[in-house]
Amino acid sequence: MTTPHVDARRLNVKGLLIAVGLPVVLVGALVATLLGTGAFSRDSDLEDSSMWLWTTPAGEIARVNGLTAATDVRFELTDAAGNAVQIEQTDSHLLLREIATGKVSAIDLSTLELTGEAETAPGEGVRLALSDDGAFIIDQTQGLVNQVDPSTLTAIGDPLQFPAGLTGGAFDSLGKLWVGVPREGTIVQIEPKESGAKTIATEVVAEPRQELALTVLGDGVAVLNSTAKKMTTLRSDGRKSVTDVELAGPAETADTSPGTIASVTVTDPPSIVTVNDEQAKSFAIGAAPSNLLGASVEFHQRIYVPDGASGLVWVYDLDGNELDRIEIDAGGGPVELYHTGDTLFANAVNTNAAVVVSADGNARSAEKDRDDILGGNAPPEEETGGDEGDEEGDDESAPEIGPPGAVTNLGGTVGDGLINLSWDAAPNNGSALTKYVVEGAGQTWEVAPDQRVLEIGDLENGTPYTFTVTAHNAEGEGDTATSPSIVPSAEVPDPVGGVEATANNDGTVTVKWDEANGQGNDVSGYQVEAIASGTQSVVGQSDGTTFVVPEGALHYGTQYAFQVTTLSGAAASAPSAPSNSVTPFNVPEPPTDLLAESSSSAAGTIDVSWAQPSNNGRDITKYIVRAGTQTQEVAGNTTTASLSGFGNNEQVAVSVTAVNEAGESAPAETTSNTMSTPTIQISGHDATAEQINLHLTFDDGGGDATCELLMDGVPQSSAACPGTYAVTNLNASTEYSMQVRISNPAGNSTSSTYTASTKTVNGQIYFGCEEGMNTDYCDSADGIAVYSTSNNNGNSIGKTHSGDSHKAYCWTTGESVDVRGQEGDGYHDYHPGKNASDKWIKIDYASNAYVPFVWINIDGADKNSTGDLPQC
Repeated sequence: MTTPHVDARRLNVKGLLIAVGLPVVLVGALVATLLGTGAFSRDSDLEDSSMWLWTTPAGEIARVNGLTAATDVRFELTDAAGNAVQIEQTDSHLLLREIATGKVSAIDLSTLELTGEAETAPGEGVRLALSDDGAFIIDQTQGLVNQVDPSTLTAIGDPLQFPAGLTGGAFDSLGKLWVGVPREGTIVQIEPKESGAKTIATEVVAEPRQELALTVLGDGVAVLNSTAKKMTTLRSDGRKSVTDVELAGPAETADTSPGTIASVTVTDPPSIVTVNDEQAKSFAIGAAPSNLLGASVEFHQRIYVPDGASGLVWVYDLDGNELDRIEIDAGGGPVELYHTGDTLFANAVNTNAAVVVSADGNARSAEKDRDDILGGNAPPEEETGGDEGDEEGDDESAPEIGPPGAVTNLGGTVGDGLINLSWDAAPNNGSALTKYVVEGAGQTWEVAPDQRVLEIGDLENGTPYTFTVTAHNAEGEGDTATSPSIVPSAEVPDPVGGVEATANNDGTVTVKWDEANGQGNDVSGYQVEAIASGTQSVVGQSDGTTFVVPEGALHYGTQYAFQVTTLSGAAASAPSAPSNSVTPFNVPEPPTDLLAESSSSAAGTIDVSWAQPSNNGRDITKYIVRAGTQTQEVAGNTTTASLSGFGNNEQVAVSVTAVNEAGESAPAETTSNTMSTPTIQISGHDATAEQINLHLTFDDGGGDATCELLMDGVPQSSAACPGTYAVTNLNASTEYSMQVRISNPAGNSTSSTYTASTKTVNGQIYFGCEEGMNTDYCDSADGIAVYSTSNNNGNSIGKTHSGDSHKAYCWTTGESVDVRGQEGDGYHDYHPGKNASDKWIKIDYASNAYVPFVWINIDGADKNSTGDLPQC
């Protein structure tokens, strides 16, 4: 299998698959966002080092500069979720193809105007190719190569017709297009011209109908023949090399690769095969088997292997020594490699992560969601989740892994000196098939696991032949199946005409054709073969002129054409001309990662989110969200909904289904409770002299809760509910009666009354006269006066004496008092070491009772310090 869209070379974007709405919407968004900003400056020296990268969850494109590894532009595309689009771009033109609809749009990058539109068959199977020298729309399924004007998309000349089921379709560095023709075993070089494309070279690289994958290299092309386990390289100077390669399992190859060495990723067991002309090497890699292990490329004498399952790009030298592991948050999705100029880009389409790799192997992170750029400040990606308990699999239900089973329906049709052998796939028994081994007529063939068709020629008419087929995987070989006796014959019927295919909304495809002329031979039936890009397989036989390909037999979303072979006993006609292209489809898969939870901002409301499932060949037009008695429909590019009207703390069953042209998917289901009235209790506290920290135990009821402090029933302050509520600006040595009221949109409740005290701070009165001082002042004084305010107003409320201890509440400022000075009978110091002060201490003498700080010492503090005592 080939992995398309790897190379950008001198382009800003090459073969990037994104999700976008109508191209006209994209153009409008680009013009509104970028025109006039210089973002598309034609004078930019960095243009050839930039790459547009897609982020699926955010539905946006970000342009990453390859020299600075910085994202310099990003924007969200209107209605961008779910529709895969192929992008081809040069410095002056942009081509978009919506995969689901087949619509192609052309945009002039100098003006950002929509300049042309074209229609192609929907689904995978049509490829765009664009260079400075020309543009092509390649219908791989039908075998048509159409040169078009890159601005208007109007056809230039007549299309080139090849046998159905092409592979590849990319430009080389000289501006020539390369396409593989597996049914002929050839590759062709095509040159765009003003009068229409011309085939300028055809090279035989394989026997007809073998499985081929074409990679355009920095110098020449490489063709992997998975059937014969060979690699053919053809260089720009005409040198041709054919080399045996080790393919132990399914292979992934890139459509283009920047280096001169061809690299193949074997996904199971994971390994890399490299070919440099006659030199082939194979080495194991550290990745685990995975369908997220992508096509590798050689870049400056290093092999880069994208691995979405582990979130890594593995880096090896040409001898298979591991050099680096570049980490990239893949988010459970694929990591795609692109290159432009002298820069390699790794893009995780499921996240905002990207990596830029320079020629010397230096890898730099390039986050696509920067906010300090044009188009920034986008909302954060929504988190998705599921049932945490489902992460681990059920060991008891895991299938036992072993060698494959036997193939079924092994048989063949015959022609003049040839037999077309075919069979149905063998069960892989938990380990991917690596090959089929076919034996018979004194020969042995190894056939790629996706092929299951083998044309055997140079046989004797009238001679019976039998063949055996054995499936292999990493665990060994399966049971051998033996064909019935098959006799080649020159007596064959005519092929049928008028083959038509129709994709049905139940996942089936109906194929119809005209009755064939047996040319004197009895027509015993018809064999139907499905053709996709680079592959073909027999899907069934019919006694009449209609055949229905069963549901699930073909890949949804992939284009197929069909050929019908007339059967006369074991004899067979040549295949018919291919049918029209159709894209099989079915109802979508159920939505994934369904999460339903009570709304935190609205009572009686449930917020629902999910991840987009596989659309199975047709756009998802809407989702139907059902919760209790409520039903809500949302657009197919939306993955959230809110449903309201429920009671408090009501348990609600929630389901979400996806809808496309075929109908409604099976539901994804879960349950959720709506918001309830919150509850709260004060479970304890700790305190300082001026603060009490209330320890709260509460249930916010699933909503955004606010807590309000009540002192003696009077509201004081409110805040988002913390685990500890700090009650501040309190007096020391004081008991307080408190409650906390919690509220959310569903209601409120109040804790029981809680009594707590601040830290007790004591002070001791000191007055020197009471220690025997004999002065005129002492003879007239009787202790220290206590006042109702912080000044000596002549109206004391009582007396306190040296040695008396009092609880201190707080301090304030007032009249300044000195403790020493020259009097009529001499100089006296009534409180040694104490400084004059305007501070007054509130004490527990009466409800409002103050004494000068100069006459009291706070326990545990310096004489001139109030210690922990707060200010009043």
